[in-house]
Amino acid sequence: MIQPPFDQFATLTAPATTSSVAPIPTIIPGYEVYQELHDTGKRTLWVVTVLMGVSSLVFYTLAARAPLSKRIFHILTSLITTISFVIYLALSTGQGIITKHDRVHESHKHVPDTHTDYARQILWLRFVNWAITTPLLFINLALLSGLPGANLLIAIVAHLIMLTTAVFGIFSGHGRERWVWLTLTCISYLVVIHHIGFHAQRAAKSKDIQTRRFFGSVSGSAIAMLALFPISLAAGALALRLSVDTETILFAIQDVFTQGILGYWLLFTHESSPGIALYMEGFWSHGVGNEGAIRISDEEGA
Repeated sequence: MIQPPFDQFATLTAPATTSSVAPIPTIIPGYEVYQELHDTGKRTLWVVTVLMGVSSLVFYTLAARAPLSKRIFHILTSLITTISFVIYLALSTGQGIITKHDRVHESHKHVPDTHTDYARQILWLRFVNWAITTPLLFINLALLSGLPGANLLIAIVAHLIMLTTAVFGIFSGHGRERWVWLTLTCISYLVVIHHIGFHAQRAAKSKDIQTRRFFGSVSGSAIAMLALFPISLAAGALALRLSVDTETILFAIQDVFTQGILGYWLLFTHESSPGIALYMEGFWSHGVGNEGAIRISDEEGA
């Protein structure tokens, strides 16, 4: 059999070529990230609004049943939940919310640097809530423990400084300076602990053992819950790691506990324990009276 002539030639294979050029990295363009309230956060705001409204009605009812001289805790606690109800109602209806913009720069080794723009909603009205209601909570704790007024004043001012430095940190951009503001916020929080925790506990030693134990439980719980503020601030508005919904839930837990649950705890214990009862006489119960005053008219003095 005669073989075809082209079968007599060996098959030629082209040599493999290897490219010396590395893969070209992809340049990621800048993009925007929106961090805003969604259904979970909005429902949380409405739930807290309802809880604060109902609690206010309960506290006003308890206040109406108590004598005027024993009504100081009732009135302060009712004011706390009423103010919180108004603030949360405004937030639930979309008021008291602004958007802050941050540009985060990202460095790359072989390609030009890129950036990411963040637009995050800030519920600034809650800072107004804390600036009014937390000092009222401190007054309750001071009355319960017998804390001197000087320590109470320092604790209130430290709390206001804590809120102010937090706001400065939120709107200072995404640079290193935001951590300076956070440091000042944490220092202010420690000052609050020093006076509301340490000094108040020392002042409570002059009370009976039931009052001392009750105050230790209440103040310890309040201080622990207030620690959520710097933690949520750092992870949320400063680091942009925490979603607005999660931040809203954490702050809602803090507010429900410090403004609502502690209020029920204080008032019900105040009702059932005579040793914890606080009586306020004088101007609080009777106003400005004229007993013991000597009045000389112009005609008599002439």
